[in-house]
Amino acid sequence: MTDQAITNLVAELKTITAEETDPAAVIQRVKPLAAAMAEDTSWVRSEFYDADPDQGFGITILNEGPGHELLVEAICWLPGLGVAPHDHQTWAVVVGIDGEEVNVDWQRRDDGSKPGFADIEKARETRVSHGQVVSMLPDEIHSVYNDADKPSLSLHIYGVAPASLERSEFDPIAQVQRPCPQRKRKTAEG
Repeated sequence: MTDQAITNLVAELKTITAEETDPAAVIQRVKPLAAAMAEDTSWVRSEFYDADPDQGFGITILNEGPGHELLVEAICWLPGLGVAPHDHQTWAVVVGIDGEEVNVDWQRRDDGSKPGFADIEKARETRVSHGQVVSMLPDEIHSVYNDADKPSLSLHIYGVAPASLERSEFDPIAQVQRPCPQRKRKTAEG
């Protein structure tokens, strides 16, 4: 993507990740950058609202480094849909751009020692609207859904593209942990 705001964001992300290795420290420095992206949304394009009805959302890649580092993507969540609890195995910062979505943090009650099993419970819900920033450490579990009657759009920033990592999706009712499915993604036209 050639948009200057995204180019500037990626340059700042490169500086931060060259100076910081602790995910919590990186997140603290990235959060204000994410909030600034919500202040001036001139970089947002109508194509970012294209979503796959079968998937329940649409992902538009705005930046992904050659080694899958520093993934920046716009995600449009369709009304009434979302994604199951999952982890990222990398740090993540998300900012609301348009509409509202619900981010649910989950807490693991078991010790993770039994393969394929996970006992998780809801820890808290956060309504993410324009300018609100949420973040996740690599092992944190969260889910997202749009309970509004119109699509929502958010900007997601990751240390590494989650699709390139071995990560998990969770079923809290069946108490199952399984590999996270690959999501359909598209690249923004430059």
